[in-house]
Amino acid sequence: MAFYRGQQGTVFFDKAGSGGVSEIAAVRSWSMTVEKESLDVTSQGATYRANVGGLISGSGTIEVMYDAPGAGDKLDLIKDVIQTADEADAAVELYLDETGGKKITGTIVVTSSEYSATVGELEMITINFVSSGTLTLSI
Repeated sequence: MAFYRGQQGTVFFDKAGSGGVSEIAAVRSWSMTVEKESLDVTSQGATYRANVGGLISGSGTIEVMYDAPGAGDKLDLIKDVIQTADEADAAVELYLDETGGKKITGTIVVTSSEYSATVGELEMITINFVSSGTLTLSI
């Protein structure tokens, strides 16, 4: 049985919607939570509650080491939070492995970014996002 390590994961991103995602350099970590709503469909007079699955959504974070990118998808990802009228055209692929077979793909809207600097440490940027539309799990 194979176990995967964090260093095998990576993030691919494309803000422009050009159909070509590129790898984001210096990703420290990423996480994503996929949730399904629970809808109550209990009949009146029933003894036990009944539920069905509802809408599916995702949210997560991408933490990157800041290296002052001059252009490209990493800069677009870092700056996406200040885009008004964002139409969720940002494609993302979150990889669990190095070979590319284990991944989560979809489109996202960046909801917040946290910029910080600590003396003696690398500068990190934490990007928070929500999904928009279909998520594909290839795990």
